[in-house]
Amino acid sequence: MPHLLLAEDDVAVRAMCVRALRRAGFEVTETASGEEAIEQLRHQGFDLLLTDLKMPGMGGLATCRAVRERDDELPIVVMTGYGSMESAIEALKIGVSEFILKPFRPDELVNAVQRSLEKGWLKRENARLNALIPLFDLSRAFMSSVDLSAIPAQVIRIARQETQADRASLMLLTAEGDLIIQAADGLDADIVHHTRQPADYGVAGHVLAQREPAVLHGSLRDDPRFGDRVHSDVGSAICLPLLHQDRALGVLNVSREDAGRPFTRADVELLSLLASQAAVALENARLFNERERAYERLAELDTLKSEFINIASDELRAPLAVMLAYASLLEQQATDDMRDLLEQVVDSANQLKSIIDEMVSLRRIDRGDTQVQLDTVDLNEVVPLVVDEHRPIFQAKGINLQVSPSADLAATRADPQVLRLILNSLLSNAHKYTPQGGSVSVEMTQSNGMLTIAVHDTGVGIPPEEQERIFDRFYQVEHSFSREHGGMGLGLAIAQDMAELIDGRIRVESAVDQGSTFSLDLRAITD
Repeated sequence: MPHLLLAEDDVAVRAMCVRALRRAGFEVTETASGEEAIEQLRHQGFDLLLTDLKMPGMGGLATCRAVRERDDELPIVVMTGYGSMESAIEALKIGVSEFILKPFRPDELVNAVQRSLEKGWLKRENARLNALIPLFDLSRAFMSSVDLSAIPAQVIRIARQETQADRASLMLLTAEGDLIIQAADGLDADIVHHTRQPADYGVAGHVLAQREPAVLHGSLRDDPRFGDRVHSDVGSAICLPLLHQDRALGVLNVSREDAGRPFTRADVELLSLLASQAAVALENARLFNERERAYERLAELDTLKSEFINIASDELRAPLAVMLAYASLLEQQATDDMRDLLEQVVDSANQLKSIIDEMVSLRRIDRGDTQVQLDTVDLNEVVPLVVDEHRPIFQAKGINLQVSPSADLAATRADPQVLRLILNSLLSNAHKYTPQGGSVSVEMTQSNGMLTIAVHDTGVGIPPEEQERIFDRFYQVEHSFSREHGGMGLGLAIAQDMAELIDGRIRVESAVDQGSTFSLDLRAITD
């Protein structure tokens, strides 16, 4: 409901205006003089001023001038019982939007007020659209910026420039819950560097708590919103919160020293848009910087991991070779229980050797030292040989291992040694996760120019949410503190990397408690 301020010294005319306007749905505050009208405007906002042109004391034109010094957007309708070209020209210069000549009917008054309100609304919309024009280009600059230290300076420069403010500052919330000035223009450098205040203090604290802009004039100490939490005055100022998804990031402030140049609604709308864009840009930059720091940390960890692998593999291979050689020699010479004990030593040493071999393979892949020599390979020949090499360890665990060659299977181009390493990894994985008494089968098929070697097991299976990560290095589905199957989680990662070296790919299909199928796809030679 629009709130109108009426200034009319004639009691009868004032009563008629109040009745007519209230019937039309307007809220009306009535005064008998220009001085009273100005006093009302100091304490509250109105949507329109309706004033008589000729009043004792401060006349209508003087009242309009005083209003325009404080607010250049408030719609004004002038009522007059006499007219002259001079007064009309003067009123237009001041910014009066409508004239209505006495005597007038109530409907004429209501129509004049409605037209003036519509003009004011159109003017504000035009100002708002004009404000969007410079911000459109600025928003692209904001969104493309990831420099968290540069954005605040951009924001206050734009805020001061677009509102013709004398000062502008951007305060950001710290992790400790305080507000500090991150960037400022027009403020003393000492104030900028030493300003640090609680987030619930002063005007900024009020704005953050209320989540809405505050438009300020004159003495802040007399403002009931702030009480004794402020100790200064301003000419005119706007303070806006920076919010991102209802999370407070800080406060944007602009001010003018001259109280006779108050900020307009268009200024508030422009700064609101600017604050909204700034909040998004600041949050985007913060997230980008966090991601960059995370990547840097990951890179550091990856470097440390690679160094560890280099050192561990180089330093462990020599003593392990000696230990394995002597343990194997002793195993051949020992008898009965001692042979069984030495057999466990040799098995453990071979497991450690396998881990070291995986780490060396990983290092070679990372450094690009793995050389491949592609040759024509018949999978019906290579795959059964690799399976037979693994058969003893499957039999020892009571696992039924089967291989099914395929008639009329095309050849492929691959490095035989790399292919054997990949199959070794897939079979070792199946052996590790298939329980005693289970079964593993290896099948070869051809379809649409692709050859597939599929290793099926009846093991524990892999949950759907884990299947995308099983090819990650050092990752196992089991928690690191409760692993039952050993290993470093490198086998499948290395197998996938090696598959890429021969233009292949490894896929997985699995269900919990129903086993898994790891498939190696290779291109068939069709010529």
